[in-house]
Amino acid sequence: MAVVWWSSLAAADRDLLAMLDDTERARVESLERAADRGRSLLGAALLRMALAARLPVGPAEVVIDRTCIECGAPHGAPRVVLAGTPAPWVSVSHSGLLVVVAVSERGPVGVDVQRESDLPGPGTGREWVRREAALKATTAARRDGHATARCTAAAVAAATADLRPPLAGYAAALAALGESDSRHSARCWPAGWTGEGAAS
Repeated sequence: MAVVWWSSLAAADRDLLAMLDDTERARVESLERAADRGRSLLGAALLRMALAARLPVGPAEVVIDRTCIECGAPHGAPRVVLAGTPAPWVSVSHSGLLVVVAVSERGPVGVDVQRESDLPGPGTGREWVRREAALKATTAARRDGHATARCTAAAVAAATADLRPPLAGYAAALAALGESDSRHSARCWPAGWTGEGAAS
């Protein structure tokens, strides 16, 4: 079962930089807009906290590879690196005030969140985020050599589900290729924060 973690841009404190690696810190500092820096910082930190909750290491000790499969630069989708044991599959997305991370030990996972006012037309959010989540999951599977029947469009559609973001005005979806369905549990960080309603 995948675990979905939610957080708000309000939690993007500069103290979180201490748990990031040099590549992640450089990425945060390279962004011009404060909101973009906050989302990048919070996405990287929330990913590390979500993984530390499942692994016997602290957030700063988690090894994340962000090598782009197209150009080799360190700005690609995150991949967890573990020695001697299978690593969890992860996905990160952010939009507006929200950041979301998905972690699965069963197989490739993709997550997407979008502020509905940023999308091209009213009522397009659900379709948009489901497509993006499925694309992330299938791309991760192909990148890591898991281009099997599970990666077909039918398999993705069967394992894609809507998420309920903790703030109104957002659409979100989860695609989990390694599972027969998209059951998941949800957590919010920091503890006690639930936005306008519980994420589930």
